[in-house]
Amino acid sequence: MRLESIGMDKPVSFGTLPNGLRYYGRFDRVANAGGIGMKFGSMHAPGGKCGLPHFVEHLLSRSASKYSDEETNLILRRYLGGPDSDINVRIDRHSTFYGHLMLLKPSHMRKCFDLFAHMLKDRIVDVQDLEIERSRIQNEHCLRGVDIMDELLWETLHEMAYRNNPARYRVDCLPNELASISLSEVRAFIRKNCVPRNIFIVVLGPRFKVAERMACEYFQDWPDQPVPELDYDLSDGYAPLKEPVVRVISRSGISQDHVMIGFPVEEFGGKNHYGLRVLVHILEHLLYTPLQEHSRGVYRNPILLSQSKFHGLLTVNFATVHPDFVEPGIVSVSDLCRRLRESLVDPNVFNATVHRTFYEWVGPFVNDANELLELIIDSAANGDEDLMLLHAGRAELEKVTRRTIMNLANQFLTPEFLKVHIKPA
Repeated sequence: MRLESIGMDKPVSFGTLPNGLRYYGRFDRVANAGGIGMKFGSMHAPGGKCGLPHFVEHLLSRSASKYSDEETNLILRRYLGGPDSDINVRIDRHSTFYGHLMLLKPSHMRKCFDLFAHMLKDRIVDVQDLEIERSRIQNEHCLRGVDIMDELLWETLHEMAYRNNPARYRVDCLPNELASISLSEVRAFIRKNCVPRNIFIVVLGPRFKVAERMACEYFQDWPDQPVPELDYDLSDGYAPLKEPVVRVISRSGISQDHVMIGFPVEEFGGKNHYGLRVLVHILEHLLYTPLQEHSRGVYRNPILLSQSKFHGLLTVNFATVHPDFVEPGIVSVSDLCRRLRESLVDPNVFNATVHRTFYEWVGPFVNDANELLELIIDSAANGDEDLMLLHAGRAELEKVTRRTIMNLANQFLTPEFLKVHIKPA
């Protein structure tokens, strides 16, 4: 189908230093967003050390020899509002990032970049830092990873989906494994993974030559070292389930039943990369009425796509104060999947959802540097280093047809799915 004549304007440019570090840039008069990315996340934890990459993310963002601790805190406060605001230091399954969202001036971005670059270069980690951040991560694990039901559903489903694939590791930690991590193990992980071929920088706003100069200024003196290999079992990637997999968890102190249904899908960058994104919007649209538009309806039913170059999961979740709606809600999802397998989706729904997906692709290039930053991070960390797939969004979406969606439903939205149900004790 033909999409609207909305242009992406300039593509994202990139270059590579002799030591292998990749840098990305795109001119934008108002963006001033960026930072430093690492091609490691929770999936890169050594066996028995779930939480080690998260630990490193915390520890490396504490100090730099160029700045006192007070100066560091004031820079973060002045430009980013502090660690709970526009700061963009975080980790996911496949990447770690030290940066920020859109700032007001290029000089502000340069100051923040200087701070983060020195943090990563100095790698100041001591025993006191270790214990402070260990405590913070333990609290973060409870606050966000255990007490927020959506996060607990999300992490539990990833654990259920795989036997050996490191996508099964929690992003935050397992408390008993976090407690066993030593200072020497932290330093060894940093030495192995914080190497130029495992690092990239993104500078959105100034002209590309500025990104090139920043890469040279801060990183050209880093020695070239090989990309660290992930201990990954290739046999545990995408594979259709042979039977439904169910887990029920009883929790005291909650007021709703929480449900997440998951379907294994292909990894990031597969041949159905954009088709799966259209499928997400079709599910969102067609599940709205059966799950929300009635007297016992739920408040939201988000559809999420979790992918890296090593794993893929499509999930549907909802929460309800009516325990007797749990099974009908699951049946609604299952019935919709069956209909999508058996017949072509309504053409009006198809057209609307393809255009929605196109908006989500082209919009970041037009007026959302924050989202474009995230798209670049995902691409750089998951094998699309030259951004060929990212830039091909329009052409790839125009190839998607109603038959494509039917084929995807038959391949991925099978009756054998993953289910987590957290119910009040």
